[in-house]
Amino acid sequence: MLCERNKGNINNRCDMSGKTGDRLSAENIALRYMDVGSREYDLGRACSMLEDLSSAGDPEAGYLYSLFLYTGTSVNEDRWAAMELMSVSAASGDERAARTLSEIGDGGNEAIDSLVRLKFRGEQRDTVACAKLFEIYDNGKRCVKKDHSEAVRWYTVNAVKGDAEAQNKIGFMYLMGKGVPKDREKAKYWLMSAAEAGSSEAMFHIADAYYRGINGVRQDPKEALKWYESAAAAGHPEAQHDLAGLYLSNRRPDFKKAAMLFAKAADQGETDSMYQLGMLYAFGQGVTRDPAKAAALLTEACVKGHSQAMLDYANMRFEGQVLEKDLAAAAKWFGIASEQFNATAEYCLACMYGNGTYFEKDDEKAVQLFTDAAEAGEPNSQYALACFCYEGRGVPKDEKRAAMWFCAAAEQGHPAAKAFYGMMTVTGVGTEADVESGLALIKEVADAGFSDGQFYLGRLYLEGKHVKKNLTLAKKYLKLAAKQGDPDASALLGQLRA
Repeated sequence: MLCERNKGNINNRCDMSGKTGDRLSAENIALRYMDVGSREYDLGRACSMLEDLSSAGDPEAGYLYSLFLYTGTSVNEDRWAAMELMSVSAASGDERAARTLSEIGDGGNEAIDSLVRLKFRGEQRDTVACAKLFEIYDNGKRCVKKDHSEAVRWYTVNAVKGDAEAQNKIGFMYLMGKGVPKDREKAKYWLMSAAEAGSSEAMFHIADAYYRGINGVRQDPKEALKWYESAAAAGHPEAQHDLAGLYLSNRRPDFKKAAMLFAKAADQGETDSMYQLGMLYAFGQGVTRDPAKAAALLTEACVKGHSQAMLDYANMRFEGQVLEKDLAAAAKWFGIASEQFNATAEYCLACMYGNGTYFEKDDEKAVQLFTDAAEAGEPNSQYALACFCYEGRGVPKDEKRAAMWFCAAAEQGHPAAKAFYGMMTVTGVGTEADVESGLALIKEVADAGFSDGQFYLGRLYLEGKHVKKNLTLAKKYLKLAAKQGDPDASALLGQLRA
């Protein structure tokens, strides 16, 4: 179950064939005399014994003895002999020797010398050295390539010795299959060990695994909640944030508890919690409404690069309802969010240019922004761009291009786009005429209560050009549109009465 090497009985003496005899195996020599935590730690004795085993052809002993030779520990330094011995061990199947030889061939002398000495300390199960080796191989530093499996090998030493951080990292790597095959049992063992030692990060990983059902872990909301609460109580900011989210997602949201947890996480620099807490202060949910605190928290989240905070804060400043109107702030944060490819922010900024709000009116700039957002799939921008193309505003008039973008927005459920594209389809403008399909599209949004659809449907029945004239239906739909304030519908009703 554990991912440590099988220690067995360190007092068992074996010859090189594995039978009981007078000599320890290289592994047991390393565990007994090279482990800095062992009472029998004695590098001189280990060196002598490994030299004997190496001479007898033991590849593992050969590799370990080559490190003594390379570093000049308990023996005269002889790097040529060390390299020769390492080559023999590698040829006999020792992976550590093969890896070290490869690294020596890839790196510079100073970097390699430092790495080999660090590895020698690692083979002595020095936890500081093993932690450094984990970082080197996990990230790919110095003269080595990133290798998560090698990183796990070194950090497992620390995990076995009770290092909670190492236990958490190793457990998470087994959970996610990072450098090692996914192994639920090993992941559980190491994460639980770390959690019992007080690791809030391990508690969070356990909670997340139960919540999302990672790597065959059965989803268990109650168990997830228990571990989220433990991690949050231990001060883990992500756990505090996620637990707050769970309180908000309840059938009866607990805004007060959520606000308290968001505040704790925000104090630790959790940007998303700053945003969420700012929104709670803006609307007075779980806290006393405080526009100044809301603005401060949302601004801080914006400065830290939170795209949704930029969008919502800019909207609030643009509308001037929840927060005081400030078009300069709105334009600033819509612009920065747009630079981060936030399509909704691009749409809002385009509207400001298209309407001449804060900025000087600039249809070409608006079209550019609408196009970027439309190509990213933002439906309001697709609709707006279609309107500009249909009208020839900021771009040459192009009914086919307009129809294409109306269709794209309609497919995403945009009601105005459905209504307009339905009319284009009925009349055959910019697209192939299909009265039945176009009429169905218009009727869909009209019956859903959308005034544009009601107006178009009323006009079609009134004119009787593309569908059979029906004054009763014309009056019905035009009245519905007029009640919603559609001036064109009111005008047509006036003509009918006349």
